Amino acid sequence: MRIGRGQLAVAAVAALALFRLGRFALGVWGLAVELGPLWALAAALLAVGWRAWLPLRIGVFLGAMALWHWPWFAALALAAPRLLLMLPGLIASALARLRHPRARWPAAWSSGF
Repeated sequence: MRIGRGQLAVAAVAALALFRLGRFALGVWGLAVELGPLWALAAALLAVGWRAWLPLRIGVFLGAMALWHWPWFAALALAAPRLLLMLPGLIASALARLRHPRARWPAAWSSGF
């Protein structure tokens, strides 16, 4: 049996939806265990109503650490996966700023000459 592109795309979107739904559930569960059910409900309403996902990301981090006993770096990678992609660029920018600092002379010297 051969799988077409359309079926593969539908399977990928379904897998992503399940992953996001699982993270949502873990975030609510983690906040409910760590801070109480009212905070979990408030975070879920913020996420659904106003797309404010930061409280649920914190809940995912707390839930992965407290409920699943994951180390902090794995819990952080689950809560904020884009951070793993941004981190090399942030480190390279910081190192470039150390290696090539800004000039210390006033800007007027370089603009007229």
